Amino acid sequence: MKYGCIGVLLGLATGVFAQPSNDSLNMRALLHYPVSQWGIAGAHADCADIWGYADSATGTEYAIIGNRKGTLVANITTPSSPSNALWVPGTSSLWRDIKTWDHYAYVVHDVPSGANPPYNGLLIIDMDSLAQNRWKFLKLPVPRANGQVDTLARAHNIFVDENGILYAFGSNVGVGGAILIDVATDPWNPVTVGLYDGHYFHDGVARNDTLYGAALYSGVVVVNVTLKSNPQAVTSWATPSNFAHNCWLSDDGNTIYTTDEVANGYITGYDISDLSNVDELWRHQVQPNTSLIPHNAHVAGNQVVTSYYTFGVHALDTEFPELPVLVGYYDTSPISGGGYFGNWGAYPYLPSGRILASDMEEGLYVLEPEYPEVSRLKVQLGHVNWAAGSTITYGNITSKDFVYFKNSGDTLYADADGVVVYSAAQATNDTLIYPFEYQMGMSGNGQGDDSLFVSLASGLFPHDTLIGSWSWSVDETDPAPFQVNTAEDHWTLVCGEVQYPNLVLGLYSLDGKKMWSEAWTRNRSYSIPFPEAKGLYVLSFRSLDGHEGAIRVLRP
Repeated sequence: MKYGCIGVLLGLATGVFAQPSNDSLNMRALLHYPVSQWGIAGAHADCADIWGYADSATGTEYAIIGNRKGTLVANITTPSSPSNALWVPGTSSLWRDIKTWDHYAYVVHDVPSGANPPYNGLLIIDMDSLAQNRWKFLKLPVPRANGQVDTLARAHNIFVDENGILYAFGSNVGVGGAILIDVATDPWNPVTVGLYDGHYFHDGVARNDTLYGAALYSGVVVVNVTLKSNPQAVTSWATPSNFAHNCWLSDDGNTIYTTDEVANGYITGYDISDLSNVDELWRHQVQPNTSLIPHNAHVAGNQVVTSYYTFGVHALDTEFPELPVLVGYYDTSPISGGGYFGNWGAYPYLPSGRILASDMEEGLYVLEPEYPEVSRLKVQLGHVNWAAGSTITYGNITSKDFVYFKNSGDTLYADADGVVVYSAAQATNDTLIYPFEYQMGMSGNGQGDDSLFVSLASGLFPHDTLIGSWSWSVDETDPAPFQVNTAEDHWTLVCGEVQYPNLVLGLYSLDGKKMWSEAWTRNRSYSIPFPEAKGLYVLSFRSLDGHEGAIRVLRP
């Protein structure tokens, strides 16, 4: 057995993505804090996005949740007894998005409701001064390329990169691209440093001076923001449902995950290690044809944690990005099916490992994931055809090749190329059996198998091979022109009436490995020493005039 290189798998294992229609898997709720329990007279029943913050000095963990009527900061360190740390009333808006930098939280809202509503611009909350109620609204000036100066009054989403550049997406400025704001120099008094206005961005993520904008119908647009005052588009690509709503990067920056916010929309993974050749790795639907809608995906270590509207928080293990595995979910909403209800956002970055979730109707949840070990395996099936020069042919022997686990009995079918892909949200210690039928010249048909013991868990994705046949037909081979006798430590080949056999002999293990080869040109008998290991072997022969064949021999 050999372990090969990891390859990209496209659509080979869609079955591993199916999510059962239960309420939870490997996640439990530590806290449900509905708006009705907040005790805030001005709060509305509708909630929006969510973010988190942890005080490094005290270990206190906070949830920052957007509401139609404002922003709540809640102390959720002890989930059994949450407390409100701050409430900031704001203009009435369905949309509120939050991000943090240092000990400051930044909040934006999108189009407000009502007649002649006020616009709040950017809300800044000092998370170190919650008891002092220190916050303010700021309407930043935004210089345009034409010399005009606009004002940031609203935005749909924001993101803060590792350099302290805040990106405001889907704003009232220009076409709603990305406003670049420096919050690192003076977090309480940020300033605008750039504007990308080539596309409308609904959301986005940035790292290493590269911005990835989720541009809805325009797909994902990549922008070089090295020069903040002059961002330049680099490339773009479409997403499966043509509605790129959100995107997030893997920790190593080689993979990006997108969500299409439409009924039956996809989470999709792309290899972006080479931006000149972006490669789709996989696409994932939760319960296809049920109109479920993905909203926002975030990456926390190996997990892609996504909020689904009526389906709740959903986690895929992407340690090996080409083969994601469902490892957990929690349904926050009593509503099922399609529609824009239920889970808006999920924040998976608290030091405690807990996940914060905002449900539009149900309020705040604090969830505790218990992610399992993950098994992955890719197996290439093949067979040895001795009549074709003892070569291994990879692919199916029959049109319905399969393997099965000896202990569990689970059966896995190969694809058209003879590839079997296995994954499970558990450790796996079992023997994989590849059964097959073979035909051995005049000996008739028989049955055999190849087997592979696997011990699988997180951190492993072996690529192996099962050789399932040493197949040939009567028409393709000739009967052996010799008799095989077994001695104490060798086989003796004895010719019949032929004085000089003139044969090229070869000894092979059942997985096709050549053990020995030599020409038999003299004498009526010939000795072949036993190989070290006991068991069955294949002895092939080929005459100088082209006749060839093979027989099985047993090393006792």
